[in-house]
Amino acid sequence: MNHMIQYYLPVLLLTVGLVVCLLFVVANAVPFGQYLGSESSFNGTNWAVLCAGSNTWDNYRHQADLYHAYQVIKAHGIPEDNIIVMHFDDIANNKENPTPGVVINKPKGPDVYKGVPKHYTGNDVTPQNFLGVLRGDELLARDGKKVLKSGPNDHVFVYFVDHGSPDLIQFPKTYLHGEELAKELIAMHKNNKFAKLVFYIEACYSGSMFETLLPKDINVYVATSSGPNESSYLCWDVPKLGYLSDPYTAAWLYNSEHKDLTKETLQDQYNFIADVINKSDEHDEQHSHQYGDLSIAKLPVVLPAPTPVSNENCKAIPSDEAVIHLIQKRIEATNDVHEKHSLLKQLSEILKGRQFVNNFLNQYVDSIKHLTHMDTNAILTTKQDLTNRPCYRRFVDTFHQKCFNINQHTYAFNKLNTFVNICQQLTDSNDVTIAVEHLEMSCTKLGTRQAHFEAIL
Repeated sequence: MNHMIQYYLPVLLLTVGLVVCLLFVVANAVPFGQYLGSESSFNGTNWAVLCAGSNTWDNYRHQADLYHAYQVIKAHGIPEDNIIVMHFDDIANNKENPTPGVVINKPKGPDVYKGVPKHYTGNDVTPQNFLGVLRGDELLARDGKKVLKSGPNDHVFVYFVDHGSPDLIQFPKTYLHGEELAKELIAMHKNNKFAKLVFYIEACYSGSMFETLLPKDINVYVATSSGPNESSYLCWDVPKLGYLSDPYTAAWLYNSEHKDLTKETLQDQYNFIADVINKSDEHDEQHSHQYGDLSIAKLPVVLPAPTPVSNENCKAIPSDEAVIHLIQKRIEATNDVHEKHSLLKQLSEILKGRQFVNNFLNQYVDSIKHLTHMDTNAILTTKQDLTNRPCYRRFVDTFHQKCFNINQHTYAFNKLNTFVNICQQLTDSNDVTIAVEHLEMSCTKLGTRQAHFEAIL
C-alpha cells in the first residue's frame, strides 16, 4: 500500500457508508445528481448521510476522515443546508491536541474541521439516531434535528466509519447489528425513500454487515473497506496525533479531489480501489467488497477535472496493532528518561490487559469444548462465516454487559470472532443457553480483577 495515494482511487462521493458516524444529508447538488444518476430523466433530489461512530483521542482518524469527506463534498457544490453531520466532536478541542481547534487528515494537511456542522454530537451519536436519520424520523424532526426527507425520485449517499466486528459496527456507547441496518434499508425502499442508494462503509469486518443480509433488488449498492472476515487497515502515524486516516477512505477522498470522474463509473472506481487495496502486499488481510444492486455501479461519478497526482504515501498497518505501534514509536523517539519510563509502563499495562483477555477466553472456550466438539485453539483463532446470528447476538450482549465493555476495550471488541466460531458449532438451542449462561458465570467470577486491566486497548 506504499503507493496507495499515488494511485487514482475512484471517488466514492456516490457511496453510502456507515462506520465514523458523521451524518450528512445532501440535496439538489449537480455533481451528485449527475453522479448518483446520470439518466437524462432524473428529476429528483440528491441526499448524503455521513456518520463517524467513534470517540476518544485514540480514534482520531475516524472523525478526521469524516471532516475531510464533508469538506470535499461541500467543495463540489453541495449546499450546506442539505448536509446532515453526525460526529462525537471530541477531537478538535481535545486536551491531547497540540493544535486546538484543528484536525488534519494527512501529514501536513489542511484543517478539515473548520465549518463542519454539529447536527448530532456527543451522546446523540447513537445507532437509534443514525437509523432515525435514514428513515426520516418524525420525532427527531420535531425536536429540531435534521433527518433524511428523500422521496421516490431521489438519490441517497451514506458514508460510515468506525470500528467493526463480525455483524456489527461500533458507536460510542453501543453497537449496531447488520440485521438492523439491512432491515432499515429494506424499509426505506418499501416506503419509497429513494430511487437509488449508495453506501460506503469503512470498518473492520464491514462486509459482514451485508453478506447474506442485503437484497439485490432494492436499488441499494454497497462497497465495503473489507470482507466479512477481514480487518481494515489505518495509516499516517504522526507524532502527538496518532493515525490520521484509513487507506480505503484516504484513497477515495484523494481521488475525489484529484481525478477527472466525468468519464468514470462507480464500477471503474471500485475496480481501481480493488487493484490498489486488494492486490497490495501490505493489505494481505483486507479486500474491498461489493454488495446489493451492482447495476448501480454503472452510473458515472462527475467531479471537476484532475490536478497533478501527489507522491504521498499512506503506509498501512492493521488497526489492532495501532496503539502498540504508536507507543513503541514514542518510546524510540523520546530522550526523556521519565517519559520513556512512563511509556514503558503504559505499554506493559496494555500488554498485561490483553493477556488477561486472552487467558479468560482460553479458559472459557476450553470449559465448553464438550459442547462445541472443536479444538480450543481453532475456536480462538479461525474465522468462520456467521450464519447463526441469534446465538451470536446472545453471546455478544452477554460478553459486553457482563465481561468487558466492548465500546471501551477495543482489544476485547476484536475478539468477538470467537463467539462466531462457537455459535457455528452449536446447533442445539439448549446447548446455546448452557454456553451463554456459563459465559455469564465466568464473567461474574472476574469480579474486581477486571478493574485492574482498564488499559485493554
